[in-house]
This record gives sequence, C-alpha cells and structure tokens, in this order.
Amino acid sequence: MLKKSVLLLKSQKDEGANDKYEDLLKSNGFKVCQVKTLIFDFKNIDWLKDKLLNSEKYAGIVFSSPRCVQAVCLAIEDNREVMDNWQAKYNYVVGEATYSEALEKTGLRCKGKEAGNAANLAKIILQCKDQLEKPLLFPHGNLKTDTLKNELGKEGVDIEGVLVYETIPNPGIEAEIKRATNDFSNIQEYIVFFSPSGVYSSLKFLKDIKDFSNAKLIAIGPVTENAMLDEKLNIFGVTKNPTPQDVLDLILQG
Repeated sequence: MLKKSVLLLKSQKDEGANDKYEDLLKSNGFKVCQVKTLIFDFKNIDWLKDKLLNSEKYAGIVFSSPRCVQAVCLAIEDNREVMDNWQAKYNYVVGEATYSEALEKTGLRCKGKEAGNAANLAKIILQCKDQLEKPLLFPHGNLKTDTLKNELGKEGVDIEGVLVYETIPNPGIEAEIKRATNDFSNIQEYIVFFSPSGVYSSLKFLKDIKDFSNAKLIAIGPVTENAMLDEKLNIFGVTKNPTPQDVLDLILQG
C-alpha cells in the first residue's frame, strides 16, 4: 500500500492544463497519480455553431460538463464575439469546474455552480421558469441521462439538445494503471472514481492488485456512488460536490 498517495481515475484533461485536484492534493502533502479512464471525440460542431449564431431562438444555454464548454469553443473559435449575444440570457452549469471553464473560455457567468448533478440543476433552473419562454440550448455528450429534460419538461420548460461529443473508454487504460501501480504490484491508499464509466473501465485491472480491498475508495457524487455499489465496492466516502476541496476534506476527515 502506497501511504499518503492518491490515484485519480478521471477523464482526459486539456492538453497543457494543470489539474486542480492534483494541485490541491500535492500542496497538502499527498503523492498523486492520474489515469485517464475516458477520452472524448467531438462531433456536430458545425450544427452547434449554427445554433449559437441564432441566439435569438433560445432563452439561454446549459453546460453540463467542461467538454460542453470546449465544444462551444470549437464552434466559435474564429468568431468569439458570438458569445456576447448570450451574455444577458439565462445560462447554467453543473458544478464549479464547469462554471470556471465557462467563465474563462466564453465569458459567461452561469448559475448552477453549486449544483452537483442534473436533478439539483433542474431545481435551480425552475426558479426562473416563468422567464424561460424559449428553449434552453443543451450541448451534451452521448452518456447524458434524461433527468434534466424530464424534470424541466414537467414544468413546461423546453430544452433543445445537440450531441457534441462522444465519451470513449481509454484504449490505453491498462498500460496507464500498470505504470501507476508499479506493474500492478502496489496500490495507492486513496482511489477517487469520477464517473460510472471510469468505474467500469478501470475496475477489472484494479481488482487483482494486492491491497486493493484495503484501499479507501471515494466517489465523486451519487451517480458514481451507485455504480460502485453495483460493483459491490466498499466506499470510503462520497463528495457532496464535485470539487477538489471536497475530495481533500473527505481524505482529511478519514
């Protein structure tokens, strides 16, 4: 067991970008290893661009992940002022990471950074339901659930989805886990799962590692927690919000 060490099982990060989870944990004395569980294939960018150019048709936009923000940036890369037309609209995000990405990359100050999942975001959006006379534009990935659409639909709020990326299991995950665990011989004290897909794609390689059963497993949010419970895993803790500070707090409490 690699004491005071953390294995982050995350989707791929932006090239050249620092990882906030890794930075915070390292600054608090933890050794951190990161394995990409998922990679992303962007698509329908021209279709998204057309919708962004026709902002008058929408009440606002919903970003459910940093990848959705990235897709918008790809769509408007030669015409960034397009987002000026969205500034005064009802714009939303799920979580702090997506909020920061949207603010930095598009200039939009969105509501919902305290929402850790789609159900919570729906409640926030519905606070303004009387003003949402037009659809909300919803760029999304292929693994989205229907929670947001269903919850808003019950109250007559329309949401117009466009598939902008597909999430694909990292074909090199076995090699990355092998490197992170010293050829499958030693496991980190803490393992953080960020998504159900990450659970399913990594578990078959982790289960046979010595001391895996003694590792402290952390879930980012209730959806990931449910996937871990389905796999009969003992969960050390579940973050209330998908933030680096929540992960650190869980570890320090233990």
